[in-house]
Amino acid sequence: MDEFSRLLEDLKNNIAINKEFFKTTVIKNPSLVYYKLNELSKFVGSRYDVDLEIHFPTQKKIYDIDNYGTENLSIIIDKFRKAFPISRSSIKEEANKTFGSNIVVVDAYMYEGKEGVRIKFPNTGNGGGGGNEAPSSRIEILPGSFHLWTSLDDKIVQFCNWLMLNVYHNRSKK
Repeated sequence: MDEFSRLLEDLKNNIAINKEFFKTTVIKNPSLVYYKLNELSKFVGSRYDVDLEIHFPTQKKIYDIDNYGTENLSIIIDKFRKAFPISRSSIKEEANKTFGSNIVVVDAYMYEGKEGVRIKFPNTGNGGGGGNEAPSSRIEILPGSFHLWTSLDDKIVQFCNWLMLNVYHNRSKK
């Protein structure tokens, strides 16, 4: 199994173990649930030498317990890294190969000597966005991190496995 797949499975297992706590606590104390999710994501991320973050782009998402760990994730490897170890064109090529022609792939964050790639998905439910995403469904790829502002499906997981292997393979223990 590929590294991102293992990380995701590990996160989902940890969330499943705590699901009853989330169900009973989220209505009366969503802040405590958020704290516990951050604790779990930090623990899981540390096992893979990354910082793993779960995001809730809208407040109501905290109440959507069944989707914890399946959307809106950030994987931070080295927040100070400014350049990719491979060409941006290689990343774009892999994105187009994985997701097909329905996506828009552009350079992003090109300032202060930094570089990045943004993949935008159509809001159609086919081609990598999971079907329930907002119009801004996207993947932000930076030299030291990637941010999944979308629901995860098999294509996205496959692409993230490729990223971990080809872009973020050179990590040192924190």
